Parts: sequence; C-alpha cells; structure tokens
Amino acid sequence: MAERTDDSDSFEPLGEPHEVEPLRTRGQGLRLAVSLVLAGLVIGGIVAAGTTVVGGFAQTEAGLCRITWASCTELSLNSVESLSGLDFPEGTEVVSGFSRESSATPEFRAEIILPEGAQFTLSTGYDALEEPQPGLVPAVDDAELSDVRYWSRFRQVAGSTAAAAQGVDAQGRTVILFDTHSLG
Repeated sequence: MAERTDDSDSFEPLGEPHEVEPLRTRGQGLRLAVSLVLAGLVIGGIVAAGTTVVGGFAQTEAGLCRITWASCTELSLNSVESLSGLDFPEGTEVVSGFSRESSATPEFRAEIILPEGAQFTLSTGYDALEEPQPGLVPAVDDAELSDVRYWSRFRQVAGSTAAAAQGVDAQGRTVILFDTHSLG
C-alpha cells in the first residue's frame, strides 16, 4: 500500500489581507441599458409572432372560431350554407366569408360565386324585396354587379335580418352577397 504524504508543507503561507480598489470600467450602465432593451425586443417579438400565428389559426374553421368567441374570417361552403340556410349547387365558390356566432349579436357576411349555368334562386329561404336596398348589403357597392336583386329574411336569433344581394359580375358569373343586421 502506498504511503500518504502530507503536502501541507509545500504551500506558502498567505500574506496579510489588504483592501483592493474595485475596478471601474466605463459604459457599464450603457451596456446594461442596451441589454435590457434587446431582451425586451426579443420578448416582444416572440409575443407578437405567437399572437399572429395563434390568432390567425384561431380565426379559421380548422382552428378555434367555431368553439370559442373568436370570429371566423374564412368560411367553407358548408358553413355558408348552414349560416344562410340555403343549399348551393355543386361547384359554388366561396370568395370571402366572416362570421361571429355570439348569442347577443350574430354576424355573417359572405360572397359566393355560382358555377356557370347553375340554376339557383334565393326564394327558397328569402323574400324578394321590391325596391333596391343597398344599405342591407353594403358590400354591393364594392362588388360592381349588374342586375342586382335584394332579398331578406327575418331570423329569430337576437332579432336579426339576414339580407342577400344577387347580381352578375363583369365576367357574367352569378354572385351572391350575404349580410346580417341586428334589429336591436
């Protein structure tokens, strides 16, 4: 077995303690401020990116808009059919859609284009209006439609009126615009 040696004799004794002046470097405050600002920007960027991604996903039907208070900013044809109370012909295209289905003030807006040659009438769920009423469907002003006819339907949900406008666009396609209004 190896013999242990005591190395305590090989160390030099420590000298007397004395005070040391702290080293001051220039710009410590500036570096701290820049570091804090950069950390804030990084955290803000992460929060903004997360909000954009989650918010964008939440407003799609694949996301949370049907099961939470989030608005739906994209609608499928099935949703437009459900919200309008109509069945559209095969090949109908949803150009845009929006819905917020709260019990207090339901909102629904959509623009659809019927397939070429499709036979369809809104009279199965809506009443034709004798006079043009562009105020019921404000999107008609931007759509540049000809031969516009207006339709409406009273809905019991929060006393709202569902309105529709049907017209022909510059390409000769039948376009239908939907909008709901609260009567309260």
